[in-house]
Parts: sequence; C-alpha cells; structure tokens
Amino acid sequence: SNLLNSKLFLTKFIHTLESQRTFSARDRAYVASLLTVALHGKLEYFTDILRTLLSDLVAQYVAKNPKLMLRRTETVVEKLLTNWMSICLYTFVRDSVGEPLYMLFRGIKHQVDKGPVDSVTGKAKYTLNDNRLLREDVEYRPLTLNALLAVGPGAGEAQGVPVKVLDCDTISQAKEKMLDQLYKGVPLAQRPDPRTLDVEWRSGVAGHLILSDEDVTSEVQGLWRRLNTLQHYKVPDGATVALVPCLTKHVLRENQDYVPGERTPMLEDVDEGGIRPWHLVKPSEEPEPPRPRRGSLRGGERERAKAIPEIYLTRLLSMKG
Repeated sequence: SNLLNSKLFLTKFIHTLESQRTFSARDRAYVASLLTVALHGKLEYFTDILRTLLSDLVAQYVAKNPKLMLRRTETVVEKLLTNWMSICLYTFVRDSVGEPLYMLFRGIKHQVDKGPVDSVTGKAKYTLNDNRLLREDVEYRPLTLNALLAVGPGAGEAQGVPVKVLDCDTISQAKEKMLDQLYKGVPLAQRPDPRTLDVEWRSGVAGHLILSDEDVTSEVQGLWRRLNTLQHYKVPDGATVALVPCLTKHVLRENQDYVPGERTPMLEDVDEGGIRPWHLVKPSEEPEPPRPRRGSLRGGERERAKAIPEIYLTRLLSMKG
C-alpha cells in the first residue's frame, strides 16, 4: 500500500505494464479495476494520478494520431478514466437522473417485449440496433396469462395478476415477465431468484403441469435442441399459471451472479452430448464470413450491403419513434 501512495512508482508501474506486449486488454481492465478499488477512498490522489497519466497519453497520441485518442478504451488510463467518472457521477445519478434513466430502460424494454426476442442470440424484432435485429419473420400471438405467486405448501396465494406474454416466449422469458408484474415497484435485490421458482400451469380438472425450457418433450434435431415455449405446451390465452418453489436446486458456479435476461453465448452453451440450444431461429452451423471493410467494397457491392438494413428501416424507425 505504501508503494501505491507513491505517485512516481504508480505512474512508472502503469507505463511499464502498458509496454508489455503480453499485457492483454482484459489484463488492463483488471489492473484498472483493482487500482480503482484501492484508490477510490483517496479521490484527490486518484484524480492527480489520472491527470498525470492523461497528460502522458495526450503527448503519446499527438505524436501519432490524435483522432484515435479515447476511441477504443484499450489502455489502463482510459479504463481508469471510465471508473473515475462513474465514481464522480454516482451521487448525481442516484439523486437526479437515476429515475429518468430507469424509466427510459423500462420504456425500451416494454417496446422490445412487444415482439419476439430470441432467448439464445438476443436478437429481437423490435430493437434500436440493426445488428441485433431479428430479420426472420417469426409468427407469434399475444397471450394474457393469469399469474399467481405460491409462496409455499399450504400458504395463501396472492390475487391473480394479468401478464402479457407471447406464445413464442420461452418459459424463462415468460417467468421474467410474470416477476416484473408480480413484483412491480419492488427493488430487484428484494425479488426472488428466478431459478428458485418454477412455472406451473394450472388447467383445472386436467391438473397441474410444471413448464421448463428443456425437458423430455423438447424438440431435438441432430445436434440442436429447441427451447420449449408456451406454444410448445399449447398454453391458451387466459390460462392460469403460478410461480411455485423449485423442487430441484440450481447450483451456481463460484462468483457467478444472476442477470435477468442473460444467457450464455450460443456457441459456448453446449451440453455434454454436444447438443446446442436454439429458440426462434436456428443459427447456421457454418461460421459467418468476415464482413468486408467499407473501403474494399465496390460500387454495386456497397449499394447491396447498404440496402440490406434498409429493408427493416421502417421497423427500426417505429421502435425509435
């Protein structure tokens, strides 16, 4: 800790690390995060170190290409700057703009959830980014479910809450929408972990059925297994579903946190048998060819490459409007 309090040592230490060819971008992020944790309690000293490192960075880019400075955030000082700004803006975000930002997030999420969202690839019919646009025409039908929350055996149940879902939603996607309605206005930290709850379809005299993304009824084609959806189980409009305590325990890996709506990337989410999951659109088993640079495209090729996203321009504009 004494060495970290030495400005000369710390700046030389960072410059030495930056000069190492084996010092990867991930290593830079780790070092910047660790330094931020160590110095955030001494904000004046942290600011002084950052000012010195930024001056050195400016001198370095002036000799090369000034336009590229702070564009890629690939150096330790650039990542330190991001962390420093986060610390300085925390109080302002919490007291002033936190609520508008959250309302913006909820508004975008509401618009995105109006159409299909691929649970594996993350692509959606309604999106702000054409790179995450679900270009395939997926048939879907909106449903309104009567959602209940069963706390435990013999415990009372809250009154049913109407939840709007899509029949092409996976069970996990439907579960998240149910939790959003059942725990409206409740901080996320106070909500139950979705992995501790099962979705139970209650169809009257037909009995109760536990729904899940993958089970023995899942459709398997070669090396691909399709995730179960509400349509797969033939859940009708107006059906009653309940969130019940999960019978099987879900064990997390060390230091693994749950993030709503987050899935492991498709190519890495492979079980022991080599089966890969897919949801709305089965990804091609062939790797995508690298995208040519703009400068390498000829006139006709450039027009065709530009015209592809314009087919969906109306959809993108309606999402942003």
